[in-house]
Amino acid sequence: MIGHIITIAWKELLHLRKDRFLIPVFVIGGILELSLIAWATGQPIDNIPMAVVDLDQSPQSEALIDALDASDTLTHKQTVSSVDKVYDLMQRNDAVLGVVIPEGYGAAVTAGERPSVRLISNGAEAVQATEAERTAQDIIFRQGMRDAYHMEPADYESELPKVTVKYNEDLKRGWYTLPAESGFIFYIFTVILASLAISRERERGTYEQLLVMPYRSIEVILGKALAPMLVGTSLFLAMMGLTVFAFGVPFRGSFILLLVIALLYLMAEMNKGVLMSIGSRTQLQAMLLVFVLAIVDMIFSGYAVAVDTMPPAIRTLSNFVPIRHWLIIVRGVMLKDVGLSVLWPHVAAILAIGVVYATITASQYRRHTD
Repeated sequence: MIGHIITIAWKELLHLRKDRFLIPVFVIGGILELSLIAWATGQPIDNIPMAVVDLDQSPQSEALIDALDASDTLTHKQTVSSVDKVYDLMQRNDAVLGVVIPEGYGAAVTAGERPSVRLISNGAEAVQATEAERTAQDIIFRQGMRDAYHMEPADYESELPKVTVKYNEDLKRGWYTLPAESGFIFYIFTVILASLAISRERERGTYEQLLVMPYRSIEVILGKALAPMLVGTSLFLAMMGLTVFAFGVPFRGSFILLLVIALLYLMAEMNKGVLMSIGSRTQLQAMLLVFVLAIVDMIFSGYAVAVDTMPPAIRTLSNFVPIRHWLIIVRGVMLKDVGLSVLWPHVAAILAIGVVYATITASQYRRHTD
């Protein structure tokens, strides 16, 4: 059995070696995509346009505006006369945050009070609006403590809530997105390779020869999946190396554990790719099926939208998507140093899904040989 699997796998590797375009494009494309994501997520959110409505026109209100504008996050674009004009600016995407300083702000501050300042956020730019709102609230609080109570930061820092951040102390977005992105890259590229396994045989007229070979269906399927798995493992190692050594994401857990789970995960995905290949008449059709499936997987995996925010029925369906479990595993091992005692339900889910895919794929291939 092992000899038959190796023979089929060697045949697939020879096909891949003859294709001088596919593998280089995958490798260069994967590295380029990961690099662009790292650059995009590694940039701070700054220079967010801000519009101000100063109904007070006092030295205290001007001091607050200067404090807001002095931050790297916010940029004072315009001072307008009404809230309606703030809405107009947001409609034209000229403002993400509106700050409305009420009339009597200066007098209230002089009297030792802390008047409320109204903030208006442009919800269409949710990420920028959240960061702008957080920054503005912090600056308004600090400026109020300074003007109303004549307190310096050293006087009130001890009164602020103590926040402890675990696993990502600086809240870097890249530490969350890059492990997921690297997993998604090697997943989709290797599934594409697996999806070409049978459809390539059909296009070249060798499919009938494959069917009459004295090999069992499971041997053919494993052999067809093994070659893409070798490429996928190499791509996984390259993605992990870039993520850790080039982009600075920490690797706190066991690399051996993650590699073993990665092989199990790849086997599950490869069986799915071969199944799509069996159902496709051409290589182009197989690749299109992969891209459609990748979009569905992206939605259900939590890659684009947090699974916890989905409706209960969708959350249940997401448990049948292997990449959903893989993203939890890779983030847990890399960032939290967790082991099988925590991750075993997700590893078991990947194994179960892989067995189901292998069974269905073998059954479909056997139908063509009967």
